Amino acid sequence: MQGKRTKAYVDKLIKEKGLPYFDVSVHCGYDTVLRHFNGAKGTATGKEQIFLYSCTKPMTVVCAMKLVEQGLLHLDDLVEKYLPEYANTFLLDENGNKVPTKNKMTILHLFTMSGGLTYDMFTEPLEEIKRNDGDTIAFCQGFVKTPLSFEPGTRFQYSLCHDALAGVVEVITGKRFSEYMKECIFDPLGMNDSGFHNLDEEKLEPLYAAAPNGMIVPLNSRQTFGMHDTRYDSGGAGVISCIDDYVKFAKTMACGGVWENGHRIIKEETIEQIRSAKHAGFEMNNTFSCVQGTDYGYGLGVRTRLKETEWGLPVGEYGWDGAAGSYLLVDPVHKISIVMGMQILQWPNIFRGEHIQIVQCIYEDLKEEGLL
Repeated sequence: MQGKRTKAYVDKLIKEKGLPYFDVSVHCGYDTVLRHFNGAKGTATGKEQIFLYSCTKPMTVVCAMKLVEQGLLHLDDLVEKYLPEYANTFLLDENGNKVPTKNKMTILHLFTMSGGLTYDMFTEPLEEIKRNDGDTIAFCQGFVKTPLSFEPGTRFQYSLCHDALAGVVEVITGKRFSEYMKECIFDPLGMNDSGFHNLDEEKLEPLYAAAPNGMIVPLNSRQTFGMHDTRYDSGGAGVISCIDDYVKFAKTMACGGVWENGHRIIKEETIEQIRSAKHAGFEMNNTFSCVQGTDYGYGLGVRTRLKETEWGLPVGEYGWDGAAGSYLLVDPVHKISIVMGMQILQWPNIFRGEHIQIVQCIYEDLKEEGLL
């Protein structure tokens, strides 16, 4: 695939916005039909390791849903069955007094971001856990030492729900979450350059941040979201990978959960569950929206398209994006997958709406070249 439209648009973005690094990979089935990477700094290898941040979440969902397939976990299970501290969730009333929640938090609430947790990783209970070198379970216990935002199951709020889900997985399997994901996904797919906490400064692409004025400034390459302890495996944001690796996961999901060597990491009917909208529209709080557009609902840890586009995206296309600009798209109807990589925190300040514009260029190129 020549991808003239896509390459021209990406190169234009890099030049106009001064992107230090950008990588896009497009696949039909198991075949990579387009790979384009470049950067304003003039060098890119396509093998740069990047912080996936929330592009970790779809892999966490697969890991947890494997336990559902095995009958070891059920979506209607109470979280307190695995993390007893969740029996004591509470809200604050108008006078600031603690009030026990009426609803019990379930595993489905964790999958669908409707548990009432927040994304505040700097609460005093969590800061104390950091000081004490806490592990994944300790952090998950700490999430409910502060009040919930709302009654579980009553609305959507982007939060630490998938981090708590990783803690549940640890309790069930008796393994560190990083070890379990390695067994479920990394090893079977040959994702040898992916993992938690594996910071290799020589391979790691430098991390940047985008200011509202459009300036892109360098950050400490070990910048994380406050959960920097190597004993903590963040199910919501902890994986470090490279595009060469992450595309293997994307291709597998686009091909019904089966890798090209025939190994199945998840059942096709489970993928259907994952991409089925549980929130028909995002019920927003004032700190989060789906930056990929308004035509998405939310499934089990992924956005899922509710309305087809004129240029080819079908209902049920799904995926997610990460805080530093990583992006996953899976189109199971056409067995197309797309992965993009950046290393820019606060990327919506300069890049909002651009992922989907690149996707449109890709689909138009695919049609023009007879691949769609």
